[in-house]
Amino acid sequence: MIKIVVAEDEHLIRKWLLTALDFQELNMEIVGVAEDGEEAVALIKKMQPDIVLTDINMPKKNAFELFEETKEIEYRKIILSGYDEFNNAKKAMQYGVIDFLVKPINIVELRTCLVNVSYSIQKENRPTNFVPMTQFDVLKDVRYSRDQVVTQVLAWIKDHYAEKFTIAELAQELNYSESYIYQKVKKHLEMTLNEYLNRYRIKMAVNHLIKKPHLLVYEVAELVGFNDYKYFNQVFKKFVGMSVTEFKEEIL
Repeated sequence: MIKIVVAEDEHLIRKWLLTALDFQELNMEIVGVAEDGEEAVALIKKMQPDIVLTDINMPKKNAFELFEETKEIEYRKIILSGYDEFNNAKKAMQYGVIDFLVKPINIVELRTCLVNVSYSIQKENRPTNFVPMTQFDVLKDVRYSRDQVVTQVLAWIKDHYAEKFTIAELAQELNYSESYIYQKVKKHLEMTLNEYLNRYRIKMAVNHLIKKPHLLVYEVAELVGFNDYKYFNQVFKKFVGMSVTEFKEEIL
């Protein structure tokens, strides 16, 4: 069973993380919960978890101090952050952080992230002749959401976000009507499909910029599926709180 430690100083978020998912169904177990970075360090050393979900800014020790003090222990690092904390992304990547879950945390994204990480852990321990399922099969098999339509839509977006497509084309690929998909996504994610798509694309844009900060704005826009680089810059600023140029200055 995959062992998870949660480090989050906000009571309501911490409580939600403990009850949002059926961890047993996912072959996972929360083995420790910390309210500050100091408690988290002690828990990680004691419990030797496979995954650590941690806020960036916590009392006593922040996430980076936590990572530094537990660097001798091998575990997957997932950061819980606000969009205004994206300027910490480069530093987080240096510590081997594999994903960001942006607050307010979405239950489907949480499932997706955890199951993908769990799958990678299990894959490392499988024999070399094992033939893994495709990522889409994994998503569908694990049942991230109680609604299979939403699960399929998110999986499709993850595979095609870099392409220039319309929602009509997405719907046709999945054999649903546009209105049906819009309704399902709005109900289960509490945001529109376009908002989720933009949010996901900007998240991937940040990842590209961290790895290659000298990319030009139009180059990043093309990498994440935007037709208009000026519109891309507007959306980027909306979510990250700064323009692409300003973000690049922060991480260079």
